[in-house]
Amino acid sequence: MSLLIAAFARVLMLPYVSEDAAIYLLPWMQEYRNHSAEALGGEFSNYNFPYLFLMYTASLLPIEPLYAIKTVSLIGDILLALSMAHLVRRYRPSGLEPATAAVVTLFIPTVLLNAAMWGQCDSFYAAFLLLSLSYLLRNDARRAWLFWAVALAFKLQSVFFLPALVLVSLRNRVSIISPVFAMGIWAALSLPPILFGRSLLSTLGIYLKQTGEDRLVAGAANIYEWFPGVTAEAGRIPALIACSVALSGIALAYWHAPDSPESRILLALCVLAVCPFLLPQMHDRYFFAAEVLSLVLIRNSSLRWVPVIFASTGLAVYVLYFSGNRYLWPLLIASAIQALAVLLLIRELMKKRSAMKQGLFPVIR
Repeated sequence: MSLLIAAFARVLMLPYVSEDAAIYLLPWMQEYRNHSAEALGGEFSNYNFPYLFLMYTASLLPIEPLYAIKTVSLIGDILLALSMAHLVRRYRPSGLEPATAAVVTLFIPTVLLNAAMWGQCDSFYAAFLLLSLSYLLRNDARRAWLFWAVALAFKLQSVFFLPALVLVSLRNRVSIISPVFAMGIWAALSLPPILFGRSLLSTLGIYLKQTGEDRLVAGAANIYEWFPGVTAEAGRIPALIACSVALSGIALAYWHAPDSPESRILLALCVLAVCPFLLPQMHDRYFFAAEVLSLVLIRNSSLRWVPVIFASTGLAVYVLYFSGNRYLWPLLIASAIQALAVLLLIRELMKKRSAMKQGLFPVIR
């Protein structure tokens, strides 16, 4: 019954044409319908090849362009739910059954709206990040790096997870072969447009185009909503320094905490939340992976409010987007509440470090 409700809710949203769909996604779809596979070498999009190939495949379906786009996105939702089930099957402290976790994932507000209403594809990269984390909990570094590379091939926001992956790999002395192998996977997924006529420079420059934002914050509920008069040029360096300092503190806390599944989950959540909260030029949907992963904390007595906060602030951001982002004060409130969730996560990781120092955890070697 829950799956039917999730499906029905999505069907109701399918006719909605978001601003992104009207300005970007629908014209891209038309390129594929006009020029078929030749368009895979075009320079009309700043998305990477894996998603564009799925869009091209969907363009072959005998359905309306908008529905073809959202069909791809809904496949991402299914993959995300299955990836969450895979993760909680390994992470038993979540207290969730895999099937329950999968179904609940489909009802997270931002997951529900991202594909069916917005027409976006964030579920794909988040799904592969969950798989990467799942294998990181299994100490399977090769697959952890592999799935991270696939996530990166879908979305640049996957770099938010990289500090956690690097730290766990360094602490466990993972061979350099794993990240090198991952870069090979990323290249194999990202460079095929060259075969269709796109230049190497243009293909590699896709992610640079995505960072070309002249605002310090672009709709994300982060700290820079409180500084509306600061331009990206003026605030970029201080923001990068602030994020670097925060990530360094998180790294030290993890390094001196027990290297347990709980610590790795907290580490992943900390970096996935801190990066979009402190980095400059962040967009509305950049907390998506943190919002999804925080579901594993729903039965954690000291952190159960974190997924509630992320779901609420994420929903607020989406509502503002769909209403035209005309109101600043809700974002100010959302960013303040978001800060509370980020601080709760960091505090919990610091507590594990303190407990380790007091000898409450065995040292893992």
